Amino acid sequence: MQGRSIKGRELSALVTRLRQELRAGRYGSSEYLPPVRQLCGDYGVSFETVRRGLKQLELEGLLTSEARHGFRLAAQRQEMPVHQPVAYVTSHKLDLSDAQPANWAINQALTVVAARRAKSLLGCHVEGLSEESILARLAASPCSGLVLDTLDESLLALIERTGRRPLVMVNSWFEQASIPVVLQDNYLGGFLAARWLVDAGAKRVGWLGPIGAFCHTRERFAGVVAGLASKNAPFHAVDAVAADTQSVDEAARALLARSDRPDGIAAFTKGSAQALKQAADAAGLTIGKDLLLVGWTVEDCYESEHRSVYAGGPIPPAVVWSAREMAEAALDLLHTHPDGAPAGRRVLVRTRLRQP
Repeated sequence: MQGRSIKGRELSALVTRLRQELRAGRYGSSEYLPPVRQLCGDYGVSFETVRRGLKQLELEGLLTSEARHGFRLAAQRQEMPVHQPVAYVTSHKLDLSDAQPANWAINQALTVVAARRAKSLLGCHVEGLSEESILARLAASPCSGLVLDTLDESLLALIERTGRRPLVMVNSWFEQASIPVVLQDNYLGGFLAARWLVDAGAKRVGWLGPIGAFCHTRERFAGVVAGLASKNAPFHAVDAVAADTQSVDEAARALLARSDRPDGIAAFTKGSAQALKQAADAAGLTIGKDLLLVGWTVEDCYESEHRSVYAGGPIPPAVVWSAREMAEAALDLLHTHPDGAPAGRRVLVRTRLRQP
């Protein structure tokens, strides 16, 4: 009886230890556990104890067995190691002092969501670092997944060469990239904005801001054009004013000075909105009456990035999206696909029109 009791305690101890190590990520989801005889030596127990322990974990759904291969993590339990942090990698400075409000919002949202999932967030912001320094920083990061937010294709290429997985992009993307990505639904936002402008009475809808530089603006612009088409409203090429930060003030003044100026404009950057507000004030035009606008901002920064532009006057609507939803979706991809989500997987965070 005493021998059976000892064997029972050995089996229980082995199962407990294996369960903890499997959940902590000792073995990757694509790896098979070592052969039973090797496990006997590793844990100092008999062949039969190891065999029974593995079978018990299989019954619990933690392991699955395959003929002539052995045991590995069951598909539904292929999760990120519980205690390793998630790295948020950007092209910005270490303190994010040069980042956009959306980057700050995503960083904060990832911190909150990761903590709720018993993880921490490791910032890996690499502006000004050499490739060697970036690689060294990544190598020194014991992280269970990378969340990449960059418009620098060379940084994406560098990280891809490291083979670090799982990897998902958020907020930023390149159409030719095969990395899974979580984006705001830019097309839908542009579509909703255009339809609102027409419904609000705009006879001629224009655009002020960047167009071709990034996937975000290309998709938003396409959504505006499609939204107008859905209302049988024409879009005039001359009303699409592509302007960057340096030229937007002059472009806004020139646009509103035209005799055939648009009376509704998609102003999807804070700079575009500010430039139009100043140009409208100078021209004696009232936002909401003489000129209809729709802005765009991450919802977490609605007050500081949208409402503040129009302080003391009517507040136009804005297309908004949630950084928290983006963070949840990104960590879901890492959590569900520890070896990397399917190439080309694209998850869209819904955008909506927020009225003042």
